[in-house]
Amino acid sequence: MEHTSKFNIIDGVPDLEQIEEWAEDYYNGVLSMMKPLWGFIDINDVLKSMAGISFDKLVTEELVGESAAVIKLAIDQVNQIAAREIEYIKAYMV
Repeated sequence: MEHTSKFNIIDGVPDLEQIEEWAEDYYNGVLSMMKPLWGFIDINDVLKSMAGISFDKLVTEELVGESAAVIKLAIDQVNQIAAREIEYIKAYMV
């Protein structure tokens, strides 16, 4: 059975904009599952928890069958989003 990519590949190059949109949606989906739990713990523990999420593993599992290039781009995007969100939270703590 042939795998059909979730992303457009043009001349062998994955559509970065499409991957960025997927990464944002994926990250928000993961966080929506965690937010109810985080409502009961200290913000410092929330930050530790966020930093401890293995997005590399989660994204790789979610994108089984995609090319290594697509998976790497998606992991990079999700990790950038996570780092940005952690920095936003830290900024509000000052």
